Amino acid sequence: MKRFLLSLGFLSLFSLNAHASIKLYLIGNPTNAGEMSQAEGIKTAFLTHSQQKVTAEFLDARNPEKILYTIDATLLNNEKVILVGVGEAGIDAISSLPIHPNIITCLTSHMLLDRYKDPVLLEKVNFIALPTHVAQQDKKLIGAKLIETVGVAHNRTLEDLEKTYKKWSKELPPCPYYVGVILGGDAPLSPPAKGLKRFTENDALNLANYVIPLAKEKDACVLVLNGPRTGKHTVNQEEILTVHRQGHSDPITEFFVHTLEEAGAQVTLFDFQHKTPENTKWVSPYNAFELVTGALHSHEGLLLVPGESTSMISEAIDTLSPEKVLVYKNAAMNEVHEAHVTSELAAGRVAVLENYDQVKEPQRSSSGSTPKAAEVIAQTLLDAATKQWQKD
Repeated sequence: MKRFLLSLGFLSLFSLNAHASIKLYLIGNPTNAGEMSQAEGIKTAFLTHSQQKVTAEFLDARNPEKILYTIDATLLNNEKVILVGVGEAGIDAISSLPIHPNIITCLTSHMLLDRYKDPVLLEKVNFIALPTHVAQQDKKLIGAKLIETVGVAHNRTLEDLEKTYKKWSKELPPCPYYVGVILGGDAPLSPPAKGLKRFTENDALNLANYVIPLAKEKDACVLVLNGPRTGKHTVNQEEILTVHRQGHSDPITEFFVHTLEEAGAQVTLFDFQHKTPENTKWVSPYNAFELVTGALHSHEGLLLVPGESTSMISEAIDTLSPEKVLVYKNAAMNEVHEAHVTSELAAGRVAVLENYDQVKEPQRSSSGSTPKAAEVIAQTLLDAATKQWQKD
């Protein structure tokens, strides 16, 4: 993996013309929360570490005409442009742009996308940022343009957790110890295969059987979270359209909570509800993930995170102390998810629960923490700007 000392990278920026101006454009689909989180995380890291004037703007990938007009106007103003395209939508936007000496382009996503293998696209972009668990043959395909990260970029910060917890802590039961549990959800098979893998009732039962004795031992309160993928499909892989709407939960969550309560555990459920106009009445005014992780930051406790949620794993690891995060493997994980969890364990960033009964502890690094994905991406782009435009 490409590693570097961030401080040395920052010093290199002083070689750029002090009056040079850079426009950072982040391109994605605003209806995709994961893409927005990646874009915001990269933007924050970029603006934090840049030693020169940078302005940043998000561009909606669904409006390619506006993107072309905006970038053209920026170049006519003799400004430098850095484009970060997120997900499939980001590819669509960047692939339509010409190669230009005053443009640096980067694509990023949670996993390798088939279109990254397009030689025309590879010729056009400067960088593709991907988690280190990507297959070796795919790394070779992208070559020197690859920015490797452990985990994925996001915009969740410790300050977010503290702010939400301070404002909404009354929503939590007072307790000496908290066990936060994020329930897994149905996830797609590894590309190019079609179909999905379910987070099953059996997963929920095994997870409950792990949590119950832990909660009793610690005299803990169990804080349960789920997401839009939890209990989304039937055993026949048919989508259940009523779950997480109008105050309704889903069968998997209800079964998990019922199992805990039958065993005498004190349970608080923060049920995900879709943020749609007709569902506004049932949407929480706070972010439940931030509230629960904020509580865990301030108190003794443990957060169990499902192995198929790449973004939740990265956000939990980057905001909580390592001993408070435990990733659990489950039936919804595909090969990419397995590789991600393995890479996080190998990097010494997290412990992993296998088969709901065996915890693999990481080998903690004595050389300091691994840089966050957003910082690695931002620093690579800043270094590229120094190299490409230092004579301007």
